[in-house]
Amino acid sequence: MQILRKSKEKGLSLKKVSIAMLIVSVGIALMLLVAAIKTFNSFQLMKQMTNNYIALQETTAELMAASDYLTEEVQCYTVIGDRKHLDNYFEEAEVARRRESAIRKMEEKLPDTAALNKLKDAMSESLSLMNREYYAMRLILEAKEEKEYPAVLGTVKLSDADRSLGAGEKTELARRMVHDESYYEQKTRIRTSMTECVTELKNGVYGDQQNMEIATRNKLIVVAGLILLQIVAMFAMLWLTNHLGVNPVLKAVDNIRKDQTIPISGASEFRYLAGTYNKMYNAYKKSIESLSYKASHDELTGVYNRAGYDLIKTSLDLSSTAMLLFDVDQFKRINDQYGHETGDEVLKQIASVLNTNFRSDDYVCRIGGDEFVVFMVHVNAEKKQLIENKVKHINQELSGRKNGLPDVTLSAGVSLCPVSNDPKDTFRQADIALYYVKDHGRNGCCFYRKELGMKKPVH
Repeated sequence: MQILRKSKEKGLSLKKVSIAMLIVSVGIALMLLVAAIKTFNSFQLMKQMTNNYIALQETTAELMAASDYLTEEVQCYTVIGDRKHLDNYFEEAEVARRRESAIRKMEEKLPDTAALNKLKDAMSESLSLMNREYYAMRLILEAKEEKEYPAVLGTVKLSDADRSLGAGEKTELARRMVHDESYYEQKTRIRTSMTECVTELKNGVYGDQQNMEIATRNKLIVVAGLILLQIVAMFAMLWLTNHLGVNPVLKAVDNIRKDQTIPISGASEFRYLAGTYNKMYNAYKKSIESLSYKASHDELTGVYNRAGYDLIKTSLDLSSTAMLLFDVDQFKRINDQYGHETGDEVLKQIASVLNTNFRSDDYVCRIGGDEFVVFMVHVNAEKKQLIENKVKHINQELSGRKNGLPDVTLSAGVSLCPVSNDPKDTFRQADIALYYVKDHGRNGCCFYRKELGMKKPVH
């Protein structure tokens, strides 16, 4: 009553004050809505930037996938001799032309950029590698005395020494040409250029995302400021009506300061405000989490970790997939003799060699201390020899490196295109095959078959 008496004495109208407070509240609410829309637009722009980066990254992966496909087909042709692999090779090289399509897409999106130059370097190296592959295929054609073949192979001239070789020698020479160290060195150069291309893309997008995050953060500060101002206005209004809603507002301010969502309580207007803020807050957190690399990758080796493995295994069609379970032979001896730091370096070397020897479409995971899993996708039973060659080449590379690290070998158990699509069954089969290798001298690979399952693994 004393306040009202003083208000009358000063000629202060409660009605005018209420109307003024209402106008102020409406004005603040409108500014908050504008700020919320701007913040939402910022999130949309950030999402669009991320989608563009993913699209360009997929474009670069297309070139590597095409190169790996050509490698796979020429290797299969030299090993198996089936003419369909030759036809598949030229279907990709002369009809599908995914590599050329990837270059065109990059030129449209990012002309005159370092990323495009790296992609062109990879393309140039891939074209250079085709000359070797043409020569190897011509050797096979000569060995099989085939007369019909693509026109481009007709331009390949064998050296006098190679032409004089017998059919078996020509076949063996062709296989060596697409499986030897020199061939894989060229493949490594292609992968290096592709990696550098992705790095250039990532650096550009990362800079743009940082700027966008700063802008979004500033908008969120404006939103928080407007919320705080709205709280003050609401406090004055609610103080005139028995402090209705003060406690929910104070709780909201406290949660904002703690970087937490706002409890949805109090008046209906405030519930709407809290829900809007929470949606923006959750969208922001999800956007940040979606960009997190550490969540699915092993910190030591850079390959997929156990969480990434669990996600991958449930998303693949295992009936067209080979699961290779690798175990480092006598790894405990390395740790005991050379120390854990050397053991870590050995694990990083193994991860690097696995990444190099498998396709970019395949998945390399570290699921335990010295256990690795590789998912080879889109394969069939005919790829058995190819898988054996890869494991053999990996062990040769690991046991012949001159980098100061101890030589190591791997044992591999393989579940190739299992009938069951249950990841647990697939892992069990690969584990049984791995146990067989460990029990028969290590340093090799074994494919699961039913008779192996009669003896339960104990390792």
